[in-house]
Amino acid sequence: MSDLMRVPCAYQGGKQRVAAQIVDRLIEANPDPASRFYDLCCGSGAVSIELVNRGIDPSRIWMLDISSWGAFWSAVGSGKFNMDKFDLFLSRLPDDKRGFKAHMSTISALPVDDNEVELYPVLQACSFGGKQIWRKGDHWANACFRDYWEPTATSVRRSPANPMQPSPIELRRRINALVNGMKGVNGLNMDIMTLLDTPLPDNAVVYVDPPYQSTTGYAFGFDIPSFIARFREVTQAPLFISEGVPLNNNATLLTFGGAKGGISGNRKGKHEEWLSQF
Repeated sequence: MSDLMRVPCAYQGGKQRVAAQIVDRLIEANPDPASRFYDLCCGSGAVSIELVNRGIDPSRIWMLDISSWGAFWSAVGSGKFNMDKFDLFLSRLPDDKRGFKAHMSTISALPVDDNEVELYPVLQACSFGGKQIWRKGDHWANACFRDYWEPTATSVRRSPANPMQPSPIELRRRINALVNGMKGVNGLNMDIMTLLDTPLPDNAVVYVDPPYQSTTGYAFGFDIPSFIARFREVTQAPLFISEGVPLNNNATLLTFGGAKGGISGNRKGKHEEWLSQF
């Protein structure tokens, strides 16, 4: 398992825990060796990464996101992600973890420049609660970072909480693996509705992971019913949409493994994830 690619970092709404189940359905919908997979609102890329881990050539995958994730995957796919720039941002991290929050707050207050794609994974890895940090014009928005925390004598948790997850060493390992393994993906940094200006090919399988309607902290959203209606006007390709509720009668409840975390498909009152097929 250690040689498999992983998402760069924790990301609110990321699908790494259910990606295998989603990909099972996508491949089943069109097992043709030339089929194309469209991962829309791809975020940190869990579904596309799972496809490539399964042996799907990156050139058969289109990853779209209007946020900095879209710019990141576009750079990775085209071979333009600059590891030297990325390493420079990592090298500037304080030696003392207690200084991470102040350092990242300072960095995020600077205008966004042409280092956006190399800086973004570092910012997001330090984001409090994995919440989305996004680009708003030439500035970063929603940039809130973790403190380093150590347990006290009365703390239930006995291990420190690091301000960066994963660690700088592990983040670099993951990014390096993605830069090599995901090269060739078709990264699109654009609005999802723009994709529907022209029909998708007949051998396409489309997956959409829209921002949760009831969740704050996302910069971008769109009207799902309007998207479905417009999608069906221009293409007949299988369409799968992840949501917290079933969107039609052809929906599957995904199963989250493990008892920890705020998301669990096994306990009442917790968030559910449904995969609806149209």
